[in-house]
Amino acid sequence: MIGVSLICHGGMAEGIRDSVGLIIGRQEYFNVLGLFEGNDFDKFKEDVFNTIKNSDDGNGVAVFVDMMGASPYNAVSMNIGRLKENNIPVRVISGANLPMLIETFLQRDTVDNIEVLYKISLEAGQGSIKELFDELGLHP
Repeated sequence: MIGVSLICHGGMAEGIRDSVGLIIGRQEYFNVLGLFEGNDFDKFKEDVFNTIKNSDDGNGVAVFVDMMGASPYNAVSMNIGRLKENNIPVRVISGANLPMLIETFLQRDTVDNIEVLYKISLEAGQGSIKELFDELGLHP
């Protein structure tokens, strides 16, 4: 099973984990980590590595972060070499949202290739961004 790690600012990751659990149940090989004010970045970087490593059962990890170029993203990026050395294939997806995580969990039981799963995740996340009046064909 492809693992999932969610690494975000503040309590966002825990909130999404709670929402995923409410909607589709608790998920295996799913670990989250938040970056909080005052955290030591070097320790956070180490925690990022361990979070991803603990999400892997040998099939790789889809790593979700909240924002491209921000500290959680950078901490993941700085661990890519070490993850490769430990034979942990990853794909790093920014812009994490609840629909993309739910779709990832629903698909990972049947999709055993991280290269396919991350594309499904991207499509689900992008496709979930809508505006009410546009969707209804109304003008406010």
